[in-house]
Amino acid sequence: MRRDRKSPDGHGRRDERALRALCRRALKGLDLDLPLNAAQLCERYGTRRGRDIKLIAYPLPTAMPNGVWLAAEDADYFFYQANTSTMHQNQIIIHEFGHLIAGHQLLGDQSALLTGGLPDAQDSDAALRRTCYSDDREWEAEMLASMIVTWAAEAGDRVGATESDNELRGLQRLLGGHGGWL
Repeated sequence: MRRDRKSPDGHGRRDERALRALCRRALKGLDLDLPLNAAQLCERYGTRRGRDIKLIAYPLPTAMPNGVWLAAEDADYFFYQANTSTMHQNQIIIHEFGHLIAGHQLLGDQSALLTGGLPDAQDSDAALRRTCYSDDREWEAEMLASMIVTWAAEAGDRVGATESDNELRGLQRLLGGHGGWL
């Protein structure tokens, strides 16, 4: 396991243990249903912290990444590729959620997406840098997303679907949640 180190931009990369602890803190008490629903994850986390996370499917151009997080004054916005499968959309949303819980800063000004415009070349270049996992922030966000998706899959294998079974959900709450490392 690697220890924290400094990236070229001065941000340290957290090791896997620190990322797991971050996941536990972020997801603790959210009472998420299984199978994991990315919209529910964002809604419950946003409610708990008192700041909405709004999900917007958008046909992002090919020069852009598949997802963009914009921290606006009124809410956090996760733009995700509209032209892909539901499973991929969920992975994109959870990746952006990883950026949010890790406290990463958004690269470039993506505010043009809110007004329906397309980002200019400079914004596209900044966003494009986020698609490369050599960047420590991208690595962390992808690791966090993978941890969350893996946890949800393993928890679902143990207890099955909970979204429509109130008795099972109540029993899970009494027993301390979905189990696993969270």
